[in-house]
Amino acid sequence: MLYITFEYADDLSNWEICELIDKYVRGERARAILKRRLIDEITQEKLAEEFDLSISQLKRILHKAQEQFFRHFTMEGEKK
Repeated sequence: MLYITFEYADDLSNWEICELIDKYVRGERARAILKRRLIDEITQEKLAEEFDLSISQLKRILHKAQEQFFRHFTMEGEKK
């Protein structure tokens, strides 16, 4: 498993973030939502509209996708 420190994560390019999202987040829609949120910095309200979801549906999908993605990052860069 790949673990990256938050400090290093700040230095990742958008392309690298996309690659990591593709690797660690399950579901095409969840990956697309997370990419739009992290890379394009789209608000939750606009994402819900774009993906034809309610705010609560969007929040559930985004939360799960972020959990899947960020579990590969630790504060100290050590394996969990």
